[in-house]
Amino acid sequence: MADMSGQDPSEIIMATVDEERKGATFSGTVLLGIDPEGGEAVSFRDFLIEDYKGELTAYLATDGDITKSIDLGELDHKSPSFRLPIPLGTDTSPYNTVVLSDKKSKKKILTINL
Repeated sequence: MADMSGQDPSEIIMATVDEERKGATFSGTVLLGIDPEGGEAVSFRDFLIEDYKGELTAYLATDGDITKSIDLGELDHKSPSFRLPIPLGTDTSPYNTVVLSDKKSKKKILTINL
């Protein structure tokens, strides 16, 4: 799990999630901040997904628009706390949402406002 304790708290962008969508329940915390291993990352803390059978892909997006996004990869359903790195050199300032979409159908399941 990313330790962001050395980072200026004003630079950590955070959202708390407690939503039910498409018959599934999502809860936990999502953070956008500096990854201690270098660069930036989207970190999921105590992130639980209940009653969702498919695989999810995470995108760092502008206003929930996947066409204006960075594909962060698949979510790790097995661990409640994990991080997805953002490619080095990426300007994250225009991105204000994390979108979770179904891997197969590409349909948006949840939009998290940061």
